[in-house]
Amino acid sequence: MRYKRIWWKGIDLDAFEWNGTMGPFSRSYDLFGDRSITLVSIPGHSGGLFAVKITNGEGDHVLLFSDGGYAERSWRDLVTSGIAAGKVAQKKSLERIREQSLDPRCIESLANHDPDIRPHVIEL
Repeated sequence: MRYKRIWWKGIDLDAFEWNGTMGPFSRSYDLFGDRSITLVSIPGHSGGLFAVKITNGEGDHVLLFSDGGYAERSWRDLVTSGIAAGKVAQKKSLERIREQSLDPRCIESLANHDPDIRPHVIEL
């Protein structure tokens, strides 16, 4: 068990069913039904991990890939993290993160633990 129930005590979580086919495992959730914010399944580091893709009306986007990699180097060089629920899935997810990050319409691609990221405003 990687997570303890006590860590989530008092936190109201809502489960959701995937309603789209975006991503490396064809599982995504269009939060508002307009593709402006899409949760994209990227398992590997942990089973339920997802990235958040925020897209404007012109198709430009920002990718927040959480623990899908630890820094820009992760997706640039396809460096997986040391902790993985599934290394094969983690590699496949990271490859998709790389593909999305290199897309010319990608404004920024950000990981949770990247020490080089400083607080800033992203305009879409």
